[in-house]
Amino acid sequence: MLKFSGPIIWRLGGRTIARTYSSSGATVFKGSQIDTSGSGPEKNFKPIVDEDKDNSGLVAAAFASLSNPDSDIKKPSPKSVKYSKLQQLDAQILKATDVDSLLIAAENSVVSRRHALKMVSVLSEWSSNNKVKLADFEKDPRFLKLCRILARTPTTAQAMTSLTMAEDLSTVLGITGDDEAARLISNLTLPQMVKVMKALHSKSRRSTPLLRALSHNINKTSEIIDLKKSADLLFSMVSLNFPDPLLLDRICNDVIECLPSNKEKPAVVNSIIVSLGLLKYRHEATLTAISDWIQKNSSVCRPGDVASAVITFATVDFVPPQSEQLFESALSLKEEEMAKASVWLDLTFSLLTLNKADKQHLVSTLRPEFIDKLLSTGEIPIPARRKLMVIDAYVGLTYPDSPRLPEDISVGVPLVYTKEKTSYVQSIMDTFKSLVSAETFLRKECNSGMGFLYDAEFAVDAKCHPVPLQKAASQKSVFRIAVLGLDYHDMTRKAVHPIGINQLYTRLLELKGFKVLQLPYTEYNPKDKLVARVQYIEKKLKEIISSAPAS
Repeated sequence: MLKFSGPIIWRLGGRTIARTYSSSGATVFKGSQIDTSGSGPEKNFKPIVDEDKDNSGLVAAAFASLSNPDSDIKKPSPKSVKYSKLQQLDAQILKATDVDSLLIAAENSVVSRRHALKMVSVLSEWSSNNKVKLADFEKDPRFLKLCRILARTPTTAQAMTSLTMAEDLSTVLGITGDDEAARLISNLTLPQMVKVMKALHSKSRRSTPLLRALSHNINKTSEIIDLKKSADLLFSMVSLNFPDPLLLDRICNDVIECLPSNKEKPAVVNSIIVSLGLLKYRHEATLTAISDWIQKNSSVCRPGDVASAVITFATVDFVPPQSEQLFESALSLKEEEMAKASVWLDLTFSLLTLNKADKQHLVSTLRPEFIDKLLSTGEIPIPARRKLMVIDAYVGLTYPDSPRLPEDISVGVPLVYTKEKTSYVQSIMDTFKSLVSAETFLRKECNSGMGFLYDAEFAVDAKCHPVPLQKAASQKSVFRIAVLGLDYHDMTRKAVHPIGINQLYTRLLELKGFKVLQLPYTEYNPKDKLVARVQYIEKKLKEIISSAPAS
């Protein structure tokens, strides 16, 4: 060991570690890094002054820090402290079992609108369950503080109105937890629940707990849902994709009851019929009641009201009884009476779907002048182009000498299945392997050339024995079969029935000489055993062959 006693110690290297030993004035430096840059000793040699007074002060401070270990810990930021308090407050509210233990939390300085709503929500629930009485806390200063935060009102009566009736709808919609907001729904009146549903639609907020709470509580109300509220609810259910069957049924029954008293407001009836079509809700009693209303109030109905009704009837493939007057009105409509060219196309396509279109309507949509009108607002949407292709195919099969659709309209139109439809059709094809094994007997995923796909094509003789497709084209004694699998989206709600467009596809395939084998998901279950699926298809096939002669 080297020992130095002088006041100044020189060392080599870029970094040293000082060690103090028990002998007085002895300091040893150990070099941990040697500079090899060649910059010269005058730059690398650094004097370290050993001053007893300064060192004793540093040592004293070091020992002082050892005796107080928390001195070196960084103090928490105000933000983290506040966050910790918020967490503690949430836990305190959650653990509360009575009024006093809950309202103690209201004394906290960090109580926010969210916390106030949580506490008031708990008190409201306790009060509804008769666990506590309103008198137990309505005059408590801590409760009044929560009311001021929520209702922003100085009086207890007004604050309690905001609590019990939940008139501050932003409180319900602004709460972070949907389950907590759903608990407040039971305190709303029917008009307020309709407002909440509309607000969810306007905010595009599809909160399942809130929607279910709204549906449940609206169904419980004894108050009649008038036509305006029914229209608002149905439109919100469309936009939020919430086709709750119980609520839809309740609305439809109230619509039937309210329609007779409505004499001058076709707009609200139009809104209802449009929404029912978009929901594919085949409530036949309501559709019939609306048809009757339009015919009785034809003097106040606009051309668009009649068109909307026909479009919805076509969507769900339903012709109301005694609706001749309505369809006569629809057939007398002119293209210039429609708000847009696309509405005229929708009306014509719907009349064709219901098998009520005449040649004049159909041909009018294929003329170059009409196509130019569709193009005047931009590129023709794919669904509209498919409708034009279907109309053109029907005209070609029925009125061969009529004008046809320009070929460029059908170029590049995609014909694809959805993911769900692909899975359903694949199950059908797997089942057909037990019926038609060779590829020469079965063609899959067929393009009709008419704007749609059908799932398969095969041929059988009168005894249901498969026949090669090449021979079937030249033999009149065989049956050419086209397969249409119908999944959930291909069927209507309420009364389960193929939607109108699939019925139109069936008619078009029949015009081309096919017998159509429809396989709806309500009858064909992909999860059934293979034997059961094969037996079902064989049964359906025999029914088709026995009901019609060979083509």
